[in-house]
Amino acid sequence: MAYDLVIKGGRIYDGSGMPSYMGDIAIRNGRIVEIGRISDGARRTIDAGGLAVSPGFIDHHTHMDAQILWDPYATSEPQHGVTSIVMGNCGLALAPAKPSDHDAIVKSFVRVEAIPRSVLDQGVPWGWHTYGDYLDALEGKIGVNVGGLAGHIAVRQYAMGEESVERAATAKEIEQMKGLVLEAMESGALGISTNRNERHMREDGKPVGSRLATDEELFALCRVLSDLNSGVIETILGLNKIDHFKFYDRLARVTGRPILWQSLQHRWAEPNLWREQLDAVAPIFEDGYQAYGLSHTVPLVRHFSLKNCQVFDEFPTWKAIMFLPVEARREALKEPETRKKLRADLLDPRRTNFHRRWDVVRVEKCVKPENQRYNGKSVAEMAALRGQEPLEAFLDLALEENLDTVFWNANNGGDAAAMGEILRSPYVLIGTSDAGAHVQFGADFGYGTTLLGLWVRERQLLSLEYAVHKLTFHIASIFGLEGRGLLRPGYAADVAIFDPKTVGAHEPEWANDYPGKTKRLIQRAEGMHATIVNGRPIYEDGKLTGELPGEVLRGTAYRGRQAAAA
Repeated sequence: MAYDLVIKGGRIYDGSGMPSYMGDIAIRNGRIVEIGRISDGARRTIDAGGLAVSPGFIDHHTHMDAQILWDPYATSEPQHGVTSIVMGNCGLALAPAKPSDHDAIVKSFVRVEAIPRSVLDQGVPWGWHTYGDYLDALEGKIGVNVGGLAGHIAVRQYAMGEESVERAATAKEIEQMKGLVLEAMESGALGISTNRNERHMREDGKPVGSRLATDEELFALCRVLSDLNSGVIETILGLNKIDHFKFYDRLARVTGRPILWQSLQHRWAEPNLWREQLDAVAPIFEDGYQAYGLSHTVPLVRHFSLKNCQVFDEFPTWKAIMFLPVEARREALKEPETRKKLRADLLDPRRTNFHRRWDVVRVEKCVKPENQRYNGKSVAEMAALRGQEPLEAFLDLALEENLDTVFWNANNGGDAAAMGEILRSPYVLIGTSDAGAHVQFGADFGYGTTLLGLWVRERQLLSLEYAVHKLTFHIASIFGLEGRGLLRPGYAADVAIFDPKTVGAHEPEWANDYPGKTKRLIQRAEGMHATIVNGRPIYEDGKLTGELPGEVLRGTAYRGRQAAAA
């Protein structure tokens, strides 16, 4: 047989954004070898008649650093056409790590990314030391392609130990950190990530280490990428401010590397901020530098109870109460004086991510039969039925149900016209799935299928060709993923086959598939017929195939690449 696999008769959306066309794709040894009208035979043929054939999608903002160690498919990624993921975002990574660093690293993942400690304690085997060791441990054991960023928090912990969460670094420690970043980049890291979000802390309440880094330290680490002419710089500064663009501009000019900043989306609390952000970033691109805002295709939904909640962390009284043991928390929420303080927090006019709108927060699931009538109603509607003010009703209902009531909240994404402009912008990088994180609060694996279903098919706010481009080659180009993101001869055969008439994402649902049978939210897809990684299907007809063809995606500074070219 001439080929390993031929995909016949599909409409090809090649990732470039150019008009789609009818054609076949021939694959051999994990690579695309021919596109057009294929007549030679193959070991296997997939009939794609009536379907779209595109490059596999690239989920560039995940926290799969731990999950990929026990789940080689990064489930539910393949169900949505994702063939490649990037982890190590927001300063968080599992390497480099000394044995004495393990608990500190876990503390950051537990609180910032809301991954249960028991899951990390049971599921992470450790055993690596350098960043390169960690990447090497994945080789040959993954179903999707996996790349990563060097995490500033782990780098700082390695160089400074527990003093990383206490003080600024010395000149000697900065030099050591530069060496660690260099090792990570030469081992294949796709860039570096850092975190200055004032809300982000460890499980013990201490700030994540990168928050204590000076500009001198951060710029020194980022100049390593500049010297190598390789990699992206991903950053999160917390509550978005227009003043932040001075920092993004300076970082882009000093390093000459693509800057990825969080985030640009419609927000209920500040419905015009997205426009101000696009206007502020445009001059950076006009001057020839890159500073891409990360955006989402769906509201950033959080499912929470008052036993497990980070929604109100911006407010001092709320945050203090959520750190109390559950029984003490229960008692505090009953106290009239405490409720006065909680109300005062919400009345404070300062800017916050939380919108303070009880007509947006919903009652998702009540425990007691007599309260089931509130399911699906906003807290404002529920309060009216009870003849109460919303905050009182919210707290009383939770207390009646032993704090087990599940609520739903979304801070953003409510204005369709605004979202259309954001998603079409060339300055915006689509996708902040956070896959692998916040596993009991939400699941946004389906941001790509939502883009294709909701924003392309239903609302017709961008073309299917452009949407595919934004999910594939746009990302591959920024991250330097050579030979991926396009359907072209010689490129890796990462392919998604889907039905444009039905593609979309289901609502998240519960699964008990984490270590220790811990529950988490997953998300299934509609209309995704097959996901192919390096020429081998990993998802087909609604099921994972058991194949493990994934590769570790290593950046352009990778020593092995340089040795091969010599």
